[in-house]
Amino acid sequence: MQGLNDNYVSLQGREIGECIYCGKREVPLGTEHAVPYGLNGPWTLLRASCGVCAKITSRFEHGPMRHLWPDVRNALAMQSRRRDKRSTTLPMVVQRDGVRETIQVPRTKFPTYLPTPLFPPPAVTWANRPVRGVFTNLDVMHVCGPTFAEASKEYPGYDFFGMHINFSAEDFVRMLAKIGFCAAVATVGIGAFTNTPIRKVILGTDQCIGHWVGSWWQEPVNGTNGGLHEIRIVLSEPGKEIHAIIRLFAQFGAPEYHVMLGPADPTYVASSAWPAQWAKTHLIKQ
Repeated sequence: MQGLNDNYVSLQGREIGECIYCGKREVPLGTEHAVPYGLNGPWTLLRASCGVCAKITSRFEHGPMRHLWPDVRNALAMQSRRRDKRSTTLPMVVQRDGVRETIQVPRTKFPTYLPTPLFPPPAVTWANRPVRGVFTNLDVMHVCGPTFAEASKEYPGYDFFGMHINFSAEDFVRMLAKIGFCAAVATVGIGAFTNTPIRKVILGTDQCIGHWVGSWWQEPVNGTNGGLHEIRIVLSEPGKEIHAIIRLFAQFGAPEYHVMLGPADPTYVASSAWPAQWAKTHLIKQ
């Protein structure tokens, strides 16, 4: 990417008046959280999602919530609509003499690690044709509580002490696409995205998910000393291409992700609604 012009995402909810995914207007429209409610996301769009599309996005967001980050959400006491059912113990996988079992560990003594999926950059940046599917590796970061090594001392004789992770990489990437798109709409306005490819990724009609979404491997864009999550919407030239650079769990130094949103609508770029800093500022060479 040759140039980036920063545009921070505002915390103030922006009223849209149409479903940002399918464009419906004459239906009940609900509030849309950019970062899922269960991850303490502060950014919202008002009257921005119809019931049908809300069910689609909720379905793939449940995967990371329930299968990738349930322990982190519990240990950090993150938002939940079922807070009264939050467990005081967390499951730990142990193995001795070839026999594997799951034991319950008190939350205060649980070694909490943040699983962080890692992807190639969006394939549109390096491939000359659409790439189907998602390719991922998984890293982990210690967040709080004892380390595995420290916790294992309380359970002598075990050959293995750790956690079991089973999640859908496609659900995770679609969640990133939704976060990036919502943040961009909140920042730039829905009028910029008449031809964005990311809607089809979010709604599941484009199977080339990794073509548009991946990890950000260049110099960091978001910091690690601000809020829990950090997002910047950036512009590259030529073509007025809009990108979302996302750092979930930024406070813990988690990696950044890159969502390609495509070129802005030319009519919108020429209008007074186009962000003033993008209309007047010079490119920052990277």
